[in-house]
Amino acid sequence: MGMMRKRWAVLGTAALVVSCSDAEEKTRPKGTEELARHTQEMVISRVQNPPPASDLTNLPGDLRAIAVPRPSNLSDFVKNEQAVIALGKALFWDMQVGSDGKTACATCHFRAGADPRSKNQLSPGLNHVPSADLAFNTAGPNHQLEAEDFPLTRLLIPGVRGALDPATDSNDVVSSQGVPWLKAGLDPQGFSLGLVKTRRVEPRNTPTVINAVFNHRQFWDGRAENVFNGVNALGTRDPNAKVYRSDDPWEDPVEVRVELANASLASQAVAPIVSDLEMAAPGRTPLDVARALSRRTRRLARHLDPVRPLGHQLVDPTDSVLGGMSRWPEKGLYVASYNRMVKDAFHEVWWKSRRQIQVAPDGSRTFVWFADDDPATEEYTLLEYNFSLFFGIALQMYQSTLIADDTPWDRFRREHPDPTDPALNPWVNTSPNHISREALFGAHLFNDRTRGPTNIRCSNCHESAELTDASVRRVTAAVNGPVRNRDGNIIDKGFNNIGIRPTSDDLGAGGSDAFGPLSHAKRLFPGAIPTNFDGAVVSKGFGIEGAFKVPSLRNVALTAPYFHNGDAHTLREAVELYSRGGNVAPVAQRDGTPIEPLGVPVLAVDEVDALVAWLETLTDARVLYRRAPFDHPQLFVPNGHVGDSTWLGDATGDGFADDVMLEIPAVGAAGGAPLPGFLEGVFGPVTPPLLH
Repeated sequence: MGMMRKRWAVLGTAALVVSCSDAEEKTRPKGTEELARHTQEMVISRVQNPPPASDLTNLPGDLRAIAVPRPSNLSDFVKNEQAVIALGKALFWDMQVGSDGKTACATCHFRAGADPRSKNQLSPGLNHVPSADLAFNTAGPNHQLEAEDFPLTRLLIPGVRGALDPATDSNDVVSSQGVPWLKAGLDPQGFSLGLVKTRRVEPRNTPTVINAVFNHRQFWDGRAENVFNGVNALGTRDPNAKVYRSDDPWEDPVEVRVELANASLASQAVAPIVSDLEMAAPGRTPLDVARALSRRTRRLARHLDPVRPLGHQLVDPTDSVLGGMSRWPEKGLYVASYNRMVKDAFHEVWWKSRRQIQVAPDGSRTFVWFADDDPATEEYTLLEYNFSLFFGIALQMYQSTLIADDTPWDRFRREHPDPTDPALNPWVNTSPNHISREALFGAHLFNDRTRGPTNIRCSNCHESAELTDASVRRVTAAVNGPVRNRDGNIIDKGFNNIGIRPTSDDLGAGGSDAFGPLSHAKRLFPGAIPTNFDGAVVSKGFGIEGAFKVPSLRNVALTAPYFHNGDAHTLREAVELYSRGGNVAPVAQRDGTPIEPLGVPVLAVDEVDALVAWLETLTDARVLYRRAPFDHPQLFVPNGHVGDSTWLGDATGDGFADDVMLEIPAVGAAGGAPLPGFLEGVFGPVTPPLLH
């Protein structure tokens, strides 16, 4: 596209060497003398000796012991799983998927499955209710974030939860830049300076896609349902979500509903491609994506050239999935089109038909043999019409391979799976394998499950090996499924309001859309709520507003910033938030219904150190070094715009700010040097070199 003149920077060897050095410094074992001294001096009296048996039973375990969720009826759609995974990886990393020809799914998920960029990553209070807050508080669009900007939430009394400082507090969100407003005129949400538009920024922090397959629902508010309907993120909530099946290519296809349980990643996948904050022009539908990526578009009378998968990006010949199809040193894959990849992957009843589906302006559909010249109607092949089904399943299958289950903590628990093993006790095991004694103390601080106002209780929400109560396994095993009673509040299981921001800033799972409430709790009890539920008295009421999905903490050292709004930029800052029991108190729904707050453990410095040390043991080196299955094709990402938060470069005068594009080179199965993290190297407050 002609908009947004590019400035290019290459993430080259020098930048990576610096990052590699930093990463090794964080993960390498201490020197022998230092480690011995540290071990001898390590005493954290809050950890009981021995730890309670009930706590040891719930100590997070080895993720390899947990089955990877998958739809039971996948074979009804998929004929070749490896071909589907290849299709999913190509689509996930392909910049051609975005309406601007630059934005891939991976654009916001290229480091440890998350986004380390820090320029033009601020969003105002778009989710504030009853009306959006379009004013930027921290700084304007295209601001280069710095450590001094954090935490975003400023307390009236520093270090003490309660009231916020009205002079310095910010309800801005650190998230990811997507496409700009691709309609004429200024951006109605304020992503512009003067008459020049910047890329828009999502209103919630970008979560990692690694290990996301274990989540029962996706997105911070859970709106991507566990059941994939083949069309959108709404699952069974949308009664009109249907696809077509063709058992006879010469007969009219039959409209059918599909339901794939444990496919929330598929539900999630089809949302960003139609979001005008992320990847799409306003009004774009999944059918438009199919048309853009298919061999021909019917509107252009079959004259367009095929779109080659990854046609503008290099693919390493040793890529663990796509290497055999790589055209290296040429760009793209040998396979000529996404249509071909779909046909290789899925049963033909979902894509093969001589009939076309004609969609009228009112949405009604009829079957025709040929496309006509009526500009009021759109004709789609069966493959194009069902493209959201293929796209969702393919990305689900690819992301199901992104499982980080070989961390130092996993290795330690693999050797010591029995909760009665004395090696789990840091008072006894002074030199544990794979992790430090400090980290083992931290694990037990994290796993303090005793109910009390000063207990830590991290693992009561970050449960089990998945480290989240929002997992498929946890939800499906619960008596009441996705709804529970938490201290007198009826909530969605795995979704909590912990007082990071005032409830009205973002309702999270307590929000609604055109189909009704997002919350399963609210859907279960649309009227009066019971006095008893889930084996306990409902002493408060709903606790769903301002609640967000409990994220897994695996690889958390690589995925800053933290929380749904990107409030904290370091692990220490995040742990300190829990030490004071959140930011806001009291916590309540908008109608005044109290929501049970976090406890206030008031952690000592050495306790914070130990918790951070344990969280760092959750880093899988394969993720850090981008080894298979975390290898990837070449990617070019917008890293902010020319200029700053006071002026924007627009060399062509087209009204779109000039991008500073950064190359993320392709890596094969053996991986490569770590990419810089948030506020590090080229993703920090530095000016990258410009190559023309």
